[in-house]
Amino acid sequence: MYNCSIIIPHKNIPSLLQRCLDSIPIRDDLQIVIVDDNSDASIVDFNNFPGSGRDNIEIVFSNGKTGKGPGYARNIGLSKAKGKWIIFADADDYFMDSFSALLDKYQQSSKDVIFFKCVRQNEDGQINDYSLINDAINDALINGNTDVIVYGVPCPVAKFIKHEFILQNKIKYQEITGGDDILFSMQIGVHLKELLIVDDYLYCVVDRTGSLTRNTNWRIFYSYSKACCDAYRMLQKVNKEKLAIGWIISWWGRLWAESNLYAIALIPKIVTTVGIRKSYTVIRKGRLVGAWNWRYA
Repeated sequence: MYNCSIIIPHKNIPSLLQRCLDSIPIRDDLQIVIVDDNSDASIVDFNNFPGSGRDNIEIVFSNGKTGKGPGYARNIGLSKAKGKWIIFADADDYFMDSFSALLDKYQQSSKDVIFFKCVRQNEDGQINDYSLINDAINDALINGNTDVIVYGVPCPVAKFIKHEFILQNKIKYQEITGGDDILFSMQIGVHLKELLIVDDYLYCVVDRTGSLTRNTNWRIFYSYSKACCDAYRMLQKVNKEKLAIGWIISWWGRLWAESNLYAIALIPKIVTTVGIRKSYTVIRKGRLVGAWNWRYA
């Protein structure tokens, strides 16, 4: 039995995928599942696909006419996973040198989810603290405010997630264009009972042009905005919905900056999600967000 299954969705970035794989230690107790979301044959050499030849790596090709998105790929990865722990990685990110030691230290933990810190690499190669995650972890460790990391950071990376916990609670990704990980993260929070927050670094998030969050296509922002509304409704069940307001403002604001028409088309969903009074605040603040030069913020 594997102690850990690492799930990596991939599309058209083979050199970065190879870097990610090179950051993962070669261990008999690790399973790696790569799900390729219909990469372009002119970009990817499928005869020499990254990870080919390693016994503990399983490569799954979607073979679709069009890419189905990272949520689809991650769900396929979950269906193939055999490990006690599930770890998600993006193909353009990589693990820190501490990964193997942290797995040794925490693989016998009884917790459902273990949260770790991250660094962030910018396009110039500079590495700094990833404040989105690390500030939330510090708040949880210093002030005991676990909500900020459990509900306030809607991303699946830098976590050990118990496989049994995912299966028992039937947690899956939304198979959508963008924001598939938001509701997934909130489902984890809603069901989570036993957690551990660790003041150690596990993972490096790479900020690069061409990534999903840096994409300027209105369809991506539209999808993210809708996913935030879905997460808001889920958090209402545990009275944590205030945390989701900021996400809706941010993503709807980016949609407004890219396409006023489609931002307006999304207003009825926002109104039915947060109510008339709150939607006024969301839309007003969202328009201010849209005025920022957010692409380079």
